[in-house]
Amino acid sequence: MGKFKKYWFYLLLALSISLTILVINNINDQLIPKIIQDINSGVIGAILTTIITLILLSNQTESQENLTKTSVVYEEKLKIFNSFLDTLGQCIEDGKLTAAETTKIVHSFSILRIHVSYKNAVKLEKAISSINNSFFYYDENRMPNLTRLIELYTDISNVFRHELYGENAEGILTTFDFENLKKVLFRKRISIIRPTSFEDILAELKSNSKIQFTGEKTGVTIVFDIDDQLVSSLTQLHAFMLKIINEVSPEVTMTYEINRQILNNETFSGLPWIKLHYKNNYFAYYAVSEYKRLLIAKTVPEIKQIASFEFFELDMLEKFSAQIKREFQSIFADIDKSKSI
Repeated sequence: MGKFKKYWFYLLLALSISLTILVINNINDQLIPKIIQDINSGVIGAILTTIITLILLSNQTESQENLTKTSVVYEEKLKIFNSFLDTLGQCIEDGKLTAAETTKIVHSFSILRIHVSYKNAVKLEKAISSINNSFFYYDENRMPNLTRLIELYTDISNVFRHELYGENAEGILTTFDFENLKKVLFRKRISIIRPTSFEDILAELKSNSKIQFTGEKTGVTIVFDIDDQLVSSLTQLHAFMLKIINEVSPEVTMTYEINRQILNNETFSGLPWIKLHYKNNYFAYYAVSEYKRLLIAKTVPEIKQIASFEFFELDMLEKFSAQIKREFQSIFADIDKSKSI
């Protein structure tokens, strides 16, 4: 009503004069002329109407001011709450806390306390106090402590919801568990298996349903099925390479390598490799490549592909026989030469 204070003064003054005239007239037995009485009655009615209007306007104005104030406070709270969450997230996202980061958290929390109730400030303080060294521990697969992180943000979110929506908030938020994200973060556990024979490699392949390979440079993970065609084609390639080796040198030996990987509780085979050695020098290999093809390559003097085939192109193996023999004989000559020096 302070906004209409001046009007109230004049209205009450006019009402007092009109009421005084009315009282004097009644006391002095209708001393005032009839026309003045009628005018005075109209004035009293107008004044009362104006008073009622002012009361309504005052209530409406006060209600609008309260609504505006509530809206401004809500927006300011929302801004401060979001800012605090951003600050907290930035400080802990790298898995540790520095002196500068702890100072930021303290500063941001001090601003936050101004805009929440005492009870909720205590709840927030308790939530932030739960951050300790173990909060940043990683498990054996370098997975962060997602459970503690989720609990922290859930406690803070519940306080903010209560501050913003009060009793209109639909219940209390419970902690969640993004099991799928944990599986994505899970680092594959690789076991290097060194079979003693080609038959052992086949047995390992047949014990699993898929091959998985992640490129060191690209980071892309490739997965494909271990089917009968893959096993049959690798077996044919092995027989072909045995024939080549017997023809070029009796001093060539073989070692076998294949990885076993566990990811999301599923076991995968790695790429099967057969490595060739001449006088203890690893000089070539053949394998199933990451593109589900058969591959023959040399490693001396540098890694270089000799031949690559689709599984259905095995009839081309013999066409490369002479080339492979020349490559191997050239490598043997270089190795023999280096040993004789």
